[in-house]
Amino acid sequence: MIKIQRAGPALAMVVALAMSGCESSEPSVTDSPADAARADTKAKASSPSKTGKADKRKDDREPEPELQPKQRPPAQPRPREPRRVVRYLVTEVVDGDTVKVAKAGETTIRIIGVDTPETVHPFEPVECGGPQASKTAAALLTGKRVRLVYDPSQGRLDVYDRTLAYVTVPGLGDFGLAMVRRGHAAEYTYDTAYARQSQYLQAESRAQSLDKGVWDRCGGVGTPLVAPRTAPAPAPQPKNSGSCAPGYSPCVPPYPPDLNCDDVDGPITITGDDPHGFDADGDGTGCES
Repeated sequence: MIKIQRAGPALAMVVALAMSGCESSEPSVTDSPADAARADTKAKASSPSKTGKADKRKDDREPEPELQPKQRPPAQPRPREPRRVVRYLVTEVVDGDTVKVAKAGETTIRIIGVDTPETVHPFEPVECGGPQASKTAAALLTGKRVRLVYDPSQGRLDVYDRTLAYVTVPGLGDFGLAMVRRGHAAEYTYDTAYARQSQYLQAESRAQSLDKGVWDRCGGVGTPLVAPRTAPAPAPQPKNSGSCAPGYSPCVPPYPPDLNCDDVDGPITITGDDPHGFDADGDGTGCES
């Protein structure tokens, strides 16, 4: 205890107050460590901590969504590269249904599904509509690069070792179908039905109904362009065959035997001797009636 000697009343009061404050802020010397710990815990419990408020605010917030693993978009199929289209140069138009192309040197193509009038057949005459069909084919194909389309139903070669195929022309399409539509070709099935048969038959029917091409001028495919000449009828022969007597026309067998007009076909022109006596009146003509 600090002693105050000879101090005034005011100073004594200040000192007393200072001493009382120090005594109340420090724990009593008589308190045990356990009592001090309990007092400290009680003090902390009675006052809310900053950490507690933060925890409470954190609990009040909505839970954040769980992060999902990033999903890759489904793989898109790679676009298929277009098939390379092979085209061949037309080197010759044989006729309306046969051409040659620059394939493996040179290949003859017999076009599937069509028949045009003949123009170059070694044993057939030129047919009606044939020149027009060949001219149209030449205009559509000469110098063009065409695509060949094969038909498994027809095989690859015909009996003449020509390649069987449809011919596709850029800007025109199916050449054979175009010829049928224009009336320059008829639908043609060789042995078995081909893939485009119904389409060709419809085109032919329409061309017929509109009298196009050969259906107008020729009545169809297969009509000769010029009617074949018929051989003249042979001259009548006498009933009795054999060598001819001179001076008679037509032929009269020589004398003997003697012939009558009933034995020959008259009238008979007589220009010399008349051993048969046909010219009874001597006018140079016998067996007139």
